[in-house]
Amino acid sequence: MSDAPENPAPEPKKAASGTKVRWISGIIAALIAFPPLALGDAFVVGIVALVATLICMYEFVGMALPDERRTTMPLMVLLGLPVFAASAVSTSHDQLPTWALPANSDPTLLAFVFAMVTSSAWFLFSAKTTEGLADRWARFVLGLLYIPFLIGLFPALRAIDGGQGWLWVPLFASWGGDIGGYFAGRAFGKTPMFPLISPKKTWAGFFGGAALATVTLLVFKFALFPRMTIVDCVILAVVCDLSGVFGDLIESMVKRTYGAKDSGTIMPGHGGLLDRIDSTIFALPAAYLYLVFVRPLLEPLLG
Repeated sequence: MSDAPENPAPEPKKAASGTKVRWISGIIAALIAFPPLALGDAFVVGIVALVATLICMYEFVGMALPDERRTTMPLMVLLGLPVFAASAVSTSHDQLPTWALPANSDPTLLAFVFAMVTSSAWFLFSAKTTEGLADRWARFVLGLLYIPFLIGLFPALRAIDGGQGWLWVPLFASWGGDIGGYFAGRAFGKTPMFPLISPKKTWAGFFGGAALATVTLLVFKFALFPRMTIVDCVILAVVCDLSGVFGDLIESMVKRTYGAKDSGTIMPGHGGLLDRIDSTIFALPAAYLYLVFVRPLLEPLLG
């Protein structure tokens, strides 16, 4: 999320009221999401991620293809579900039964080939005009990459050895980064990172977010997840916070490009679910890449 709201500052009473609504809305959302994530098995975690995916796909289509939502959303679900599933089993597809996956094949590649061929054919044969046709198809494909593919990495983290703990890492890192970035940005922020996209996001906010994300992961390590090393905490905090900043900037870019103020209205004070988890969505691949590719190389040093 941004260091501070992008709109001009409202009157004090309205600002206080808006902040209260944001806190209440965020607490309610946390109370709904925390129990299944903390107590559920891999299947429950997958269901939570799938529900979030469906909501965010609906919001994305509403922004990117608002005039075609009724016809495009079913196609997004039809093609997004295989992409989500392929991403979700990317760390455990070797455990799938033989009938579920053809020999010598990759589920992610199959899902994307199917999605590209089917969506291109649909846009070609359903078109009533060629004006903006390639742009509409590109927006659709972006939605498949942006939403089901990335959110599907959440259950993939759960499938890694020690995954019940690892799945909390991108959540805690991005939440700590959001909170630290907001307050550090308000208190010390002067130099914007990307003024064209998000004028209120500052370098002070980024460093404040990275610091609080590191503290948050260290507390999590010593309190609940000793498998994670101090090196893990520092690296994951920095890469997840940096990725979260880009996630927020990318969603801001998407909204500005498509002329949307918020992605939706499901969370009062925040906007849509995509507005709330934009930084987490990009913290997921950062954590995934570190745990799957980088950490095994560092294990001799981690001990």
